[in-house]
Amino acid sequence: MMHSMVKLAIVKLAMVTATGLMAGALPALAQADDGFYASREVKLLIGSPPGGGYDTFARLFARHAGRFVPGAPRIIAQNMPGGGGLVMTNAIFNQQPRDGSVMGSGNGSMGTASLFGVPNARYDARQLGWIGSLNAEVGLAVARTDSPVKSNADLFRHELISGGSGANDGNVIFANAMNNILGTKFKVVTGYGGTAKISMAIESGEVQGTASWHYSSMHVAKPEWLQGKVVNVVAQLSLMRHSALPDVPTVLDMAKTDEQRALVRLVFAQQDMGRPVYFPPGVPANRLEIWRRAFEAFIKDADVLAEVKKLRLEINRPMRGVEIEALIAELHKMPKDLVQKAYQATRPQQAK
Repeated sequence: MMHSMVKLAIVKLAMVTATGLMAGALPALAQADDGFYASREVKLLIGSPPGGGYDTFARLFARHAGRFVPGAPRIIAQNMPGGGGLVMTNAIFNQQPRDGSVMGSGNGSMGTASLFGVPNARYDARQLGWIGSLNAEVGLAVARTDSPVKSNADLFRHELISGGSGANDGNVIFANAMNNILGTKFKVVTGYGGTAKISMAIESGEVQGTASWHYSSMHVAKPEWLQGKVVNVVAQLSLMRHSALPDVPTVLDMAKTDEQRALVRLVFAQQDMGRPVYFPPGVPANRLEIWRRAFEAFIKDADVLAEVKKLRLEINRPMRGVEIEALIAELHKMPKDLVQKAYQATRPQQAK
């Protein structure tokens, strides 16, 4: 039987990830706007290269978010790629000003990398000033319609030759995690360099599918795939089902034991905080609050939503900064041996 401490941690984490916090009413601060942002430029460091989905979302935020901040500061976007976002996040944590003039835009793994002890993660996610996540990412596992894998259950019965990028990309680490935690049979072929090349390999029959491609990207690049053409969608790599795919199981649905559910939450929690924006530690509380309120206005603004529609993006289950803080705090309360087991399950050398 699993230790009662683990069960309690699982229950508490489930409450945070499944229902979030009632964050509609952000805490009122005694400090008023101090005029810091009047006629100021704010730098937004983007932890990914230009042109991709993370860059597109970050630049959308940069174009609009300043309108909701007292003083209407101009936001200057600057790419700082490297290490899957670690180069930028390390810089935010260790080198950038802590006055609210610099923020970062990364991916959800920035919330868990330091917890897992990922090499070169030189920061503590609990100390970052989380503003909010623009989107909850739902990774999709897909299999060619002519492969033996036709359904979720088939992932446990048949090997799926799966296209992957690099050793630290989601289509690799999540495949490893599903194999090691749940018992699926992904056989990952790496080196494709991104989903565009993976999709070509799938269409040519070079590989049979891939373990993770974000819904937010697939519905733009390959909308016919979501209709059962070329591939079947056989799993959702998130803790909650996407509203467009109510009948496709999530990795949490696939877990059979308390330990499996705990491990899945540890590995896939990063999907819920998929596209976060954050400050360095120590930014004055009133300035963090100003940006959290700006984030709240941003995700509801008619002009923002019109541009989201025009760009064929989506804002799916955005996560408030206080929710991200709570989720990260709960993850850090999980037993250390379980955390390490979750991390090891994502490593390529652990794949079965």
